[in-house]
Amino acid sequence: MILLVEDEPRSRYAFGKILRANGHEVIEAADGQEALKLLEQHNFDLVITDLVMPRLNGFLLAAQIRSTRPHMPVLLISGCFSEDAGRIISSGSAEFMHKPIDPPDLIAAVQRLLH
Repeated sequence: MILLVEDEPRSRYAFGKILRANGHEVIEAADGQEALKLLEQHNFDLVITDLVMPRLNGFLLAAQIRSTRPHMPVLLISGCFSEDAGRIISSGSAEFMHKPIDPPDLIAAVQRLLH
Protein backbone atom coordinates (compact mmCIF):
# COMPACT_ATOMS: atom_id res chain seq x y z
CA MET A 1 0.00 0.00 0.00
CA ILE A 2 1.26 3.46 -0.97
CA LEU A 3 0.73 6.72 0.91
CA LEU A 4 0.55 9.57 -1.62
CA VAL A 5 1.06 13.02 -0.08
CA GLU A 6 0.40 15.96 -2.39
CA ASP A 7 -1.27 19.27 -1.58
CA GLU A 8 -2.25 20.12 -5.16
CA PRO A 9 -5.55 18.28 -5.85
CA ARG A 10 -5.00 17.83 -9.60
CA SER A 11 -1.54 16.37 -9.13
CA ARG A 12 -2.74 14.13 -6.28
CA TYR A 13 -5.57 12.86 -8.49
CA ALA A 14 -3.27 12.25 -11.47
CA PHE A 15 -0.57 10.44 -9.46
CA GLY A 16 -3.20 8.35 -7.67
CA LYS A 17 -4.85 7.41 -10.95
CA ILE A 18 -1.52 6.33 -12.46
CA LEU A 19 -0.62 4.24 -9.42
CA ARG A 20 -4.04 2.58 -9.19
CA ALA A 21 -4.06 1.82 -12.92
CA ASN A 22 -0.85 -0.10 -12.32
CA GLY A 23 -2.36 -2.23 -9.57
CA HIS A 24 -1.30 -0.32 -6.46
CA GLU A 25 -3.51 0.38 -3.47
CA VAL A 26 -3.20 4.09 -2.68
CA ILE A 27 -4.30 6.24 0.23
CA GLU A 28 -4.02 9.97 -0.29
CA ALA A 29 -3.15 12.83 2.05
CA ALA A 30 -3.29 16.57 1.32
CA ASP A 31 -0.34 17.49 3.56
CA GLY A 32 2.24 16.14 5.98
CA GLN A 33 0.02 16.47 9.06
CA GLU A 34 -2.67 14.33 7.46
CA ALA A 35 0.01 11.87 6.33
CA LEU A 36 1.33 11.43 9.88
CA LYS A 37 -2.17 10.52 11.08
CA LEU A 38 -2.53 7.98 8.28
CA LEU A 39 0.89 6.51 9.08
CA GLU A 40 -0.40 5.76 12.59
CA GLN A 41 -3.46 3.98 11.20
CA HIS A 42 -2.03 1.93 8.31
CA ASN A 43 1.01 -0.12 7.36
CA PHE A 44 2.37 1.43 4.19
CA ASP A 45 5.02 -0.07 1.93
CA LEU A 46 6.02 3.26 0.38
CA VAL A 47 5.47 6.99 0.88
CA ILE A 48 5.45 9.35 -2.10
CA THR A 49 5.45 12.95 -0.96
CA ASP A 50 5.64 16.40 -2.43
CA LEU A 51 8.20 18.66 -0.78
CA VAL A 52 6.45 22.02 -0.70
CA MET A 53 3.19 21.75 1.27
CA PRO A 54 1.37 23.72 3.95
CA ARG A 55 1.36 22.76 7.65
CA LEU A 56 4.08 20.07 7.44
CA ASN A 57 6.31 19.95 4.37
CA GLY A 58 7.82 16.90 2.74
CA PHE A 59 11.26 17.42 4.33
CA LEU A 60 9.82 17.28 7.83
CA LEU A 61 7.55 14.39 6.92
CA ALA A 62 10.51 12.41 5.55
CA ALA A 63 12.46 13.12 8.76
CA GLN A 64 9.53 11.90 10.88
CA ILE A 65 9.27 8.74 8.80
CA ARG A 66 13.02 8.10 9.12
CA SER A 67 12.84 8.42 12.91
CA THR A 68 9.97 5.94 13.31
CA ARG A 69 10.29 3.70 10.24
CA PRO A 70 13.92 3.83 9.12
CA HIS A 71 13.50 1.18 6.41
CA MET A 72 10.36 2.56 4.77
CA PRO A 73 11.12 3.80 1.25
CA VAL A 74 10.29 7.44 0.57
CA LEU A 75 10.03 9.06 -2.85
CA LEU A 76 10.23 12.85 -2.80
CA ILE A 77 8.63 14.72 -5.69
CA SER A 78 8.89 18.41 -6.44
CA GLY A 79 9.08 20.99 -9.16
CA CYS A 80 12.18 22.44 -7.53
CA PHE A 81 15.34 20.84 -6.21
CA SER A 82 16.87 22.40 -3.13
CA GLU A 83 19.94 21.93 -0.99
CA ASP A 84 17.71 20.27 1.64
CA ALA A 85 16.48 17.75 -0.93
CA GLY A 86 20.07 17.04 -1.91
CA ARG A 87 21.02 16.35 1.72
CA ILE A 88 18.11 13.95 2.23
CA ILE A 89 18.90 12.08 -0.98
CA SER A 90 22.65 11.88 -0.37
CA SER A 91 22.01 10.50 3.11
CA GLY A 92 20.16 7.60 1.51
CA SER A 93 16.93 8.51 3.32
CA ALA A 94 14.90 9.05 0.16
CA GLU A 95 14.87 9.22 -3.60
CA PHE A 96 13.84 12.25 -5.65
CA MET A 97 11.87 12.80 -8.84
CA HIS A 98 11.52 16.19 -10.51
CA LYS A 99 8.07 17.33 -11.67
CA PRO A 100 6.66 17.02 -14.23
CA ILE A 101 6.90 13.25 -13.92
CA ASP A 102 6.26 10.91 -16.81
CA PRO A 103 3.95 8.06 -15.75
CA PRO A 104 6.34 5.28 -16.88
CA ASP A 105 9.14 6.87 -14.84
CA LEU A 106 6.90 7.06 -11.75
CA ILE A 107 5.89 3.41 -12.09
CA ALA A 108 9.51 2.34 -12.62
CA ALA A 109 10.59 4.20 -9.46
CA VAL A 110 7.75 2.68 -7.45
CA GLN A 111 8.58 -0.83 -8.67
CA ARG A 112 12.25 -0.32 -7.77
CA LEU A 113 11.46 1.02 -4.29
CA LEU A 114 8.97 -1.74 -3.50
CA HIS A 115 11.39 -4.53 -4.39
